[in-house]
Parts: sequence; structure tokens; C-alpha cells
Amino acid sequence: MSYDFAGARRTPHNHDTVFQSPWTWVVPLVGALLVFTGVLLTTPPGFRAITDVVFGSPRGATADAAAYALGAAASLALLTLVLAAALAVVIDLARRRP
Repeated sequence: MSYDFAGARRTPHNHDTVFQSPWTWVVPLVGALLVFTGVLLTTPPGFRAITDVVFGSPRGATADAAAYALGAAASLALLTLVLAAALAVVIDLARRRP
């Protein structure tokens, strides 16, 4: 079923969207947040690295430690986000198929 609107042919949305269920985007975000938090809890200087980098101008070993902690936390959280989102989509598609 399609219709014309302002001279352009439009088709209605097909209900096969990627993130149809709310859990398919909530679970990956929570997982990434947990990984980010876990890395900062176990890597010195911890959460102080955020304030050091954002609000201060760290120098020397403090700057290196803060950059390492934030870089490790962000990269692992991003990897977790992408993998968990892909897994959630696959599970959601498998659940919706007859």
C-alpha cells in the first residue's frame, strides 16, 4: 500500500525495524555503562580521571594515567556496546520469526 504526498510516492513503515523492542537498546547501553564503570573502578586513577581530563590540565604521570584509564574504559565500553547490540538484534529477530 502506497500513497502520493506532495508528488512523492511514499510507502508505509514496514514493521521490521532493528530496535522494535525496548530491551534491544536498553540492555546494550546498560552493559556498556557497566563495563565503563568496571574499568574505571579497577584502573588508577579511577573516576578522578574524568575530572582531571575534562576540568583540569594534568601533566606528567597523572596525565598519562588519566588518558590510559579513560581510553581503556571508553574503547572497551564501545566494543561491548556494539557486540551487545548486535546480539540483542539477532535475539530479537529470532524471537519474532515464526
